[in-house]
Amino acid sequence: MTKNNTTNKGAEKLFDSIGKLFGIYFNISYYGIKKFNLKSLKVWFNLLFFLVVMFTFTYNYDFLVILNKIMPNIFTVSVLTFFVKAPWIAYFSSFSIFGILLSIPLFGLEEYKRIKAYQKDFDFLSIKAGNGSPPKVIRVVEVDDFKTKVILKSEGIGIDRYKTKTNDLTAALGQIVEEIRSCNNPKYIEFSLTKKSLPKQVSYYEIEKEEAKPYSFSIGESLGGYLYQDISTLPHMLIAGTTGGGKSVFFKQTLVSLLKSSNNLQLYLLDLKKGVEMRPFENLPNTKVIKTEKDAVATLKNIRDEMDRRFKYLEKKKLKEIDPVRDKMDKIIIGIDEASVLYTKSKNNSKNKLINEARELTEELSKLSRAAGIHLILATQKVTKETIDTKVQENIGGRVCFRMNTLQGSMTVLGNKMALTLPDIKGRAIWARGNKFTQIQAPFLSEDELEEELSILKNELVSKERKFHGPMISTDVLKTNMDDEITDLEKNDSSGASRSPE
Repeated sequence: MTKNNTTNKGAEKLFDSIGKLFGIYFNISYYGIKKFNLKSLKVWFNLLFFLVVMFTFTYNYDFLVILNKIMPNIFTVSVLTFFVKAPWIAYFSSFSIFGILLSIPLFGLEEYKRIKAYQKDFDFLSIKAGNGSPPKVIRVVEVDDFKTKVILKSEGIGIDRYKTKTNDLTAALGQIVEEIRSCNNPKYIEFSLTKKSLPKQVSYYEIEKEEAKPYSFSIGESLGGYLYQDISTLPHMLIAGTTGGGKSVFFKQTLVSLLKSSNNLQLYLLDLKKGVEMRPFENLPNTKVIKTEKDAVATLKNIRDEMDRRFKYLEKKKLKEIDPVRDKMDKIIIGIDEASVLYTKSKNNSKNKLINEARELTEELSKLSRAAGIHLILATQKVTKETIDTKVQENIGGRVCFRMNTLQGSMTVLGNKMALTLPDIKGRAIWARGNKFTQIQAPFLSEDELEEELSILKNELVSKERKFHGPMISTDVLKTNMDDEITDLEKNDSSGASRSPE
């Protein structure tokens, strides 16, 4: 009786072990199958290659010859004679199917190991539901070299319980917990983890390049390092975010970066808050600060006329775009601080006429001005079709969005809620270029440092150590004959005369 019990227990253990092995096999295979994309040419190429190998291996019963040479005592002539009786296609099919079944788990093994490792870390915290069941890791996504997303099935365990254990999670996972959020299905919770964190402040001088590319500026520090952008390839930029997030500081450091990296540059800064924010730039010879709606519209009109003049020049010279050195024309940056003040309609009809003109001119410039070497930088607290026209938004190549207090604000600027979920750190923002979104810590330039940098730039411009072609565009409404201007410009070009201001 004892012997029978021992035998039965041994058989049970054997069957349990076999069952576990099959369970593990199917689990790993499940992750492997998820990786297969039947629309991928790579998958079909690999499958075809595998079948060719199997064909070569089994054709003319070559595998039997190989087995005979490896194990002659087992695969004797009589054994080979027996196997040869079966049709070749049976061996080809059997080996192919068996090979595919064995290879599927290989594709899912890495993800299976990752899930098991994270499951072990979460189990270590002993967070359990009322019935004693722990959360289950169901997916691990490696976002990049530094970021990972882990999705848990968390039935009966609310998100607040995880948030109260953030420090414990960081210690158990060995990574910083950036965000914990509920998925669309409340049974699932997503954890955003990072192996590296951004600093809470980055000095402008840490990120500044000694030999910056012309017309480039600093974006900030990302997990992958410092980021810079050439305005020529952007060509327009939007800076958005709530008050106190770092929007104004970023705007000013962008202008300073552009001025320091480039000769042949003119700035037109539209600051309708009486020029308070842009006042430090007023003393630069290549900068004009515009403080009223009337002057803003006049400036935009004259820049539009300058754009038309440049297009006529490009057409006559059979060129594609303005090169400041070759064509002796400065790049023009139009910076509009708190754009909503300029573009939002009011109850004053006469003011609305100016606003409509400003919106139409900005739309025209945003569509056409890149080839003419004219670029827009718009800064605003909120972005809606009422503040910045949708057609203008469509032509903006880069967006820097600081923390937003509403989902709608984040969705409008970025098309997602990344700005809403940013940590409450001044200078933390999302840099969006196309479909790529990167969290950054924007460079910090204090007011004293700004004044010092602008003082140096002024001296360099006055002494002609740093040059621009000029002349500056008027802020008054002007009527000009563009054909005459082009003729004059060509005369200057042929004579080698400089248009630099005195």
